[in-house]
Amino acid sequence: MRLKSLPICILIVYAVLNFNKSHAQCSSGTPKTITVSSGGGAPDRLFNTYNFSRFDPSLGTLIGVDIHVTTSGVTSLMIINGDTFDNLTKNITFKRKDEIEAPGLGAVTISDSTVNFPNATIGASYTTPTWPPFDMNGDYSNVWSAMTDAPDNAVFNASIDPAYFSDYSGSGAVSIDYNIYPTFSAVSSGAHVSINYVTLATNLDMTITYTYCANSVLPTGKLDFFAKAAENASVQLSWTKEHEDNNITYGIEMSTNGLDFSSIGAMQSQKPASASTVVRYEYEYSIPATVSGKLYFRIKQTDATGSVRYSAIRSITAGNDKISLTLFPNPASDRVTLQFGKPLKNKLQIEMINSIGQVVESTGITPGGTSSEILTFKNRHASGVYFIRAIDVTTREQQVSRLIIR
Repeated sequence: MRLKSLPICILIVYAVLNFNKSHAQCSSGTPKTITVSSGGGAPDRLFNTYNFSRFDPSLGTLIGVDIHVTTSGVTSLMIINGDTFDNLTKNITFKRKDEIEAPGLGAVTISDSTVNFPNATIGASYTTPTWPPFDMNGDYSNVWSAMTDAPDNAVFNASIDPAYFSDYSGSGAVSIDYNIYPTFSAVSSGAHVSINYVTLATNLDMTITYTYCANSVLPTGKLDFFAKAAENASVQLSWTKEHEDNNITYGIEMSTNGLDFSSIGAMQSQKPASASTVVRYEYEYSIPATVSGKLYFRIKQTDATGSVRYSAIRSITAGNDKISLTLFPNPASDRVTLQFGKPLKNKLQIEMINSIGQVVESTGITPGGTSSEILTFKNRHASGVYFIRAIDVTTREQQVSRLIIR
């Protein structure tokens, strides 16, 4: 590592500084928010994974993560009486539990309700039914159905503990699972067989709101901070300071997730002879061989009174040790082998994306130290062009390969 300070004359440097994440509120100004949405609409199946953009640490310091879920819609219950001569009376019970699972939240039930329909009478069939399936009468007189708004209208709010903010910050996406567990039972007052259907038509709207302290400006002594990847696995860090003073300590800090920083060095301020001179500082950081992926850097400025301010966060991507993903067979039908360029150490998030950018499947893979994994599709997909994206959940490194479904 090399340290040096250079007095230079330059134009006014505009600076931005953010605040320590331990502060419950912003030191100056009011907190800002960003809300990302699932887009609404009905889930395509009972067990869904929704992917949300993570908070970009370069915007400032994350101080709050809140999840909001609303559901609305109807449930259609249907019974067909296949008997030709007897009415059928049933006592019907419909139960439904909705569950959300997110980092820092675990699995939480947001709705658990029961609706009863006693003494539902269904007329006999006009003709002898085919077994199976049952035939509906032309006027549907042998069909019973009911529509209800309950129990699938629900509102849920949760705040994520700050200990889990790193799961929501950085590049890539954070995945949240939404699961629906319906149970439909019908007890006959009679002995004739019927067929039952349950159709869920629930609209789901899920959002994540990030609350953060935006980068601010020091009241005196403007500072601008830069980070640039250099040769020999190193990072060139530099910052310029206007109206520099004595007795200021600059701590250089690094993070692998944009939230949890540790010290990698320190420098003392150099007050120039002229107040109009802007001082430039440089610091070279050698990246350890074991570190790869995105790295975040900031400057911690401590003055003689003990007051602390933080610079804007800058990031670089360390190393070129990419996931290197290839697929075979390609084209595929119901499964594909994911071949990586090296044995896998970290857990991967695997996403299957259609040609219009929608994530149609998402699953986690915990490697066993091998360089290949078999991905079996959860659903049957239409023929066409898809993309498989592998995300290292630790380094947030991503690799995408094109896949043809036949």
